[in-house]
Amino acid sequence: MSRFPALLLVMAGVAATGCAADAPLKTVDHVDLPRYMGTWYVIGTIPNMFERGKVATADEYRLRPDGTIDNWFHYRKGFDQPAKRWHGKAWLPDPKDASRWKVQLLWPFRSDYSILALSDDYRISMVGLPSRKLLWVLAKDPVIDDTVYRRLLELARAQGYPVEQMRKVPQRPDDSGKPGYL
Repeated sequence: MSRFPALLLVMAGVAATGCAADAPLKTVDHVDLPRYMGTWYVIGTIPNMFERGKVATADEYRLRPDGTIDNWFHYRKGFDQPAKRWHGKAWLPDPKDASRWKVQLLWPFRSDYSILALSDDYRISMVGLPSRKLLWVLAKDPVIDDTVYRRLLELARAQGYPVEQMRKVPQRPDDSGKPGYL
């Protein structure tokens, strides 16, 4: 992907005007929830205990008739290891705001899920926790343009995220061991 979606540029400009870590988290204005569904590859993350040591990670979202969301986390412990997955669920605390979710992958742990950036074509997204301790760059393809990735990190930095902790997730065997990857 060689062009940077216009929505992300606008959001980066707004966020760069001065967000601190203690300011309210700014999410995207609108999310078409059915359009957001599908498989999202984890391009980059602030590592946490559940994702550490995993490769080829992706989240898969499926909207259920009752409005809740099936959330499958796909991963491998190595490229030579079998694919595994965890099943969880997600829901919108406020059905009028699809940019803020609650997610539960492992009972009893629940987490907030705030959509901070979303490309116009619904191919790239950035999601974070309001605490700013965890952040993910997601994409519908396993690779995104480095310029897009860096701009997303700048948007996250402007919102108070510790982007120096971000690591890319190996999605292909040749990604393993590269600088900046898990």
